[in-house]
Amino acid sequence: MITFIVLAGLLVAGALLLVLPPLLGRGRVARDTPASADAQQAESAMSVLREQLADLDAERAAGRIDAQAYAHSREELERRALDEGQVMAAAVQARPARAWAVAVGLGVPALAVGFYLAVGTPDALDPQKVAGQQGFTAAQVEEMVGSLVARLEKEPDNVEGWAMLARSWLVLENYPEAAKAYARLAELIPNNADVIADWADVVATQHGSLLGEAEALVIRALAIDPDHTKSLALAGTAAYQRGDFAAAAAHWERILARVPPGQDIGRTLLESINEARGKAGLPLLAETAAPMAVAPAQNPAPAPAASSGNAGSSLKLAGRLDVEAALRDRLAADDTVFVFVRGATGGPPIAALRFKGSELPLDFSFDGVAQMSGDAPLPAQVSVAVRVSKSGDVMARSGDLEGRIDGLAPDATGVVLNVERVRE
Repeated sequence: MITFIVLAGLLVAGALLLVLPPLLGRGRVARDTPASADAQQAESAMSVLREQLADLDAERAAGRIDAQAYAHSREELERRALDEGQVMAAAVQARPARAWAVAVGLGVPALAVGFYLAVGTPDALDPQKVAGQQGFTAAQVEEMVGSLVARLEKEPDNVEGWAMLARSWLVLENYPEAAKAYARLAELIPNNADVIADWADVVATQHGSLLGEAEALVIRALAIDPDHTKSLALAGTAAYQRGDFAAAAAHWERILARVPPGQDIGRTLLESINEARGKAGLPLLAETAAPMAVAPAQNPAPAPAASSGNAGSSLKLAGRLDVEAALRDRLAADDTVFVFVRGATGGPPIAALRFKGSELPLDFSFDGVAQMSGDAPLPAQVSVAVRVSKSGDVMARSGDLEGRIDGLAPDATGVVLNVERVRE
């Protein structure tokens, strides 16, 4: 209550400082002030924009949107905030009127108090009477979202607007409308795995299952990005719901292979994997000290002997890692550098190394590095890839630097692996 009174007093004093000088003959032009007729509407809109900004920050913190989408959405919110706040009255020229100055100086505070007591909410100054009251109702928020819907009818290709609308419907738990918004967003940016995975998540929530339409969307997202983390998680859940526990474990293991050791999410994911593996009759996995690796916790069945070539031999691939001259200025000293070995047909990494950007160029070797596939025989040919992660996360993101060589023997030496392109 004291804080409100102090702030109200400061506001009245500020208003008087704007009004009194020209009345006292100082010849100043009154500054623009907000039009009272639009004040209530602007205040309501600003409240909704603050809630949407908080939702956007939460989406970014959870990793559901990348930095570019976050920046675009935040810019849109800030622009809308300026649009709502710029309701101004025209400036007027005032002549000296000292009598009026005295009347205004004494009358404005008295009128403000009297007006608040007459039409305001004095009980709101009592904390006990407003305990538990907060924000707007869902109906009020939905009414305000209607203005965004109306705007998108005039701007049907506004990507940021459709993304904001989809998240707004999610806040209101209106999943059918959220699904429609994501469907439109997928039309505008058809090759975006993030959008399609979020769309699948909404559809699954709407129908209570990932099977059917939602799983079809997940497959579509994985076709765009086979390593998309959320899509792999949803695909694993769909397989689990279908009773294909081995497939569920396989999808989740591809995520686990990219989680740095020691993180809580890795342990939680490992528990889900082991639950699925147990139901599928597969050996369980246990944490290991090797980076990004898991090994069987139980003795698996003996691996079949290698049929030909280098299959079954130890991984000894070695070479030189460097950066193309055109990209050297984009490599920061604290960037995280991952070097992966995979089978020629793709799939999860067989083994991985981790370096810092400041260490490049350097010689690397996988001789003695623990394999993520345990004692499974090596394929006759492998590929080696490098990813310079700007975020420090093993999950690929737009703006990362990459390079790759295919068709190598597991014991190849003298390999020259270059960071040669920027991930789109």
